[in-house]
Amino acid sequence: MFQRSSLAVVAVLAVGGALIAGCSSSSSSSSSAPASASAATTSAAATTAASSPAASADGVSAADCTIINGVSAGVVKELLPLQTESTSKAAASMKAYIATLQADEAKLTSPAGKAALSSFIATLQKSLTETQAKATGPLTTAMGTLSTVCA
Repeated sequence: MFQRSSLAVVAVLAVGGALIAGCSSSSSSSSSAPASASAATTSAAATTAASSPAASADGVSAADCTIINGVSAGVVKELLPLQTESTSKAAASMKAYIATLQADEAKLTSPAGKAALSSFIATLQKSLTETQAKATGPLTTAMGTLSTVCA
């Protein structure tokens, strides 16, 4: 069951998550570039990061951080428009977004990176069937964790 109130919470939290990400990482930014340009940039950055053995303090590889930071920076762009769509269109868009996140998760190599994105995906999926009150806390936590795992 897809609940509009949960979607509104997701959209509001997406904005809050972007603010958290912007404060926690100087390399975080929002982009209005087309998806293809963004994907090319992410791919190039992933290639560069993959050549570096560096990892975050949480044991997330640099290549994984490139993917995770891209997801974290794109949450607002993906979720905010959903609050103005019809319930059925928003549900379809959310399923497509979750499928994209799962594809990103499959690219991750470090256990800590996989755990961070998996937790975000699970919380996002669960929020779609919960009331606004139940969804708010876990979503806030998951978005904060995702935005700081590579900080």
